[in-house]
Amino acid sequence: MLHYDNKPHMVNQEEIFSKLNEGMLAEKGYAFKNNLKKNISLIKKYGGLKNIVHRFKNKHVFVIGAGPSLEKKYDILRTLMSNDNILFISTDVALKPLYENGIKPHFVITCETTPNDFFSGINSDNIHLLAFSCSSNTNLRKWKGKISFYNWMINGDIYNTLWREAGENLGFVATGSIVTTQAVSLALGCGIASLLLIGNDMGFFDKFYVSGVLPAEKIFFSSKRLKTHSTIDMNKGRSGRDYEIIRDGELFYTNNQFLAAKLWLEQLFQSAPYPVADCSKPGCSTGVIHKIDLNEYLAIFK
Repeated sequence: MLHYDNKPHMVNQEEIFSKLNEGMLAEKGYAFKNNLKKNISLIKKYGGLKNIVHRFKNKHVFVIGAGPSLEKKYDILRTLMSNDNILFISTDVALKPLYENGIKPHFVITCETTPNDFFSGINSDNIHLLAFSCSSNTNLRKWKGKISFYNWMINGDIYNTLWREAGENLGFVATGSIVTTQAVSLALGCGIASLLLIGNDMGFFDKFYVSGVLPAEKIFFSSKRLKTHSTIDMNKGRSGRDYEIIRDGELFYTNNQFLAAKLWLEQLFQSAPYPVADCSKPGCSTGVIHKIDLNEYLAIFK
């Protein structure tokens, strides 16, 4: 296991990003083409990002991920749902626990290219989905609300052909290795007032996700031997301990994908023209982003 103590020079960022991109292309190329072919009718029906950019202008945007730290934020988030100055963007994985705790985000973002039952049992009529053009059609067919599609800001190989087929007028979003980074990239390009990261832990101690998310359930029901959610999530966490992070004297673990996303965000935020804050744990590094408790952050709106 490698030790990572918030000093970027200790990790070769370019090597991590390169390996992730190469692996993704080799594994996902066929799925991208197949999904896009099935999505064309939806793309023609709903279009791209230009129809929703105005909704973000001068808003305080909360990007909500499915990290374990989300669990203590539900009560506060419920009180802010009706604040006209705030917009929630939920990752697809975080949608179910949010919804089951009485929180209906304004937007949900997905880039999942394999079938995952993120949206069943959720009334999505008044939620707007932001979808990667090559997302799983099986997932998108379960969505009942409006959709805005986007392409990835990647050139070369098969990508240029895919974007031409999808429509280059959809708009392009930087990837950064996970769906959270795509949400941040999109928001920062829309003239927002500020950005707050919630539940985007990108590190863990004993479990990857907040209770109630799909990944744990999917493993649970497909398991040959009945196990509790906590046991499954703990085993998943143990197998993903590629790096250690020490934050305020506490030990956390992270894997290649989460670490790549964390480094990418920290690099992006160094030049971000908007105020950026983070109440995730461990989340982004202190000094790169303004670490703040959610209650303290809310004092802005009182």
